Amino acid sequence: MKVNMLSRVADSMFWLNRYMERTDGMLLTLNTCYILSFDKESEDCQGYRPLLEYYTDLSNEQILAVQNDTNFVLKYIICDNSNLNSVKNLVIKTRENARGSQDKITKELWEHINSMYHYMNSPELPKKLETSDALNIVTKLNKDLLLYNGILQVTMPRGLGWCFSSIGKHIERCLQTISMTQAYFSPINYDLESNEDLMYWRRLLLSLSGYELYLKSYSNIPHNRKVVQQVIFNRDFAHSVIYTLDLIGVYLDNLFKDNTLSEARSLHNQFGRLKSHIEYTDYHHLNNQQLEEVLHTTRVQLNQFSTDFSKLFFSYT
Repeated sequence: MKVNMLSRVADSMFWLNRYMERTDGMLLTLNTCYILSFDKESEDCQGYRPLLEYYTDLSNEQILAVQNDTNFVLKYIICDNSNLNSVKNLVIKTRENARGSQDKITKELWEHINSMYHYMNSPELPKKLETSDALNIVTKLNKDLLLYNGILQVTMPRGLGWCFSSIGKHIERCLQTISMTQAYFSPINYDLESNEDLMYWRRLLLSLSGYELYLKSYSNIPHNRKVVQQVIFNRDFAHSVIYTLDLIGVYLDNLFKDNTLSEARSLHNQFGRLKSHIEYTDYHHLNNQQLEEVLHTTRVQLNQFSTDFSKLFFSYT
């Protein structure tokens, strides 16, 4: 498909922002689990399991062995070379994609990515994670990702590169939200009517930057159903499934503007069917089985859309 940008550069813009969104989500989840691990009064049978299940390729047996091992998790998630999704490896991949699209990103963005790259490759970092500096490191990395998003938002031009990077970002964010939601609903068999307390949902909501919004919103429905309302259907919540799908749709429309190719129309219709599955689901009358099916189907379809999008725009074979 022809656009006014080299497919190689468009590919780099897509993955640059997708890798950074993955890093951001992973660090939010790590920070949440790490901080709450100090709360001895909080009953938590999962530990770091949701983090390890989604962001690593460890087996179930390996996760079971280390899901409460803070020292292992900190080093494995942040700087382990053998973990393809460690913060270190994701920042390396981000820098490679930034280099490949350097004429399309701003100087400020490149300098910040480069600064993160050098910090993640500092030889003393793994040893510091074994000390009381660990919390400072996690906090710094979270702030670095906030700064990255601020620099991106303020300095980047709103052209084709912005469209590709934004679609990558929101595909990644939507998949994160779905997967983390599944991680907390699966242990309770997707039961929307049971009485899990706020402490159970606090970890999920903090991992998605939605705890404060949740506390401020008023509703007399049970927590389980209210959480579903926020993380899937709330258009005012920046990490909700419907919010991210709305934005993917906006940027997809910009890319397909004035394009009459059948491949473009087919992909556009494919995304429309995916989004309508969420948009026309009535969460007020959603039952347990439907919740599980909606999350699973949306995740499968979004992964397929991402693959088909890449084939169309980036000449993947």
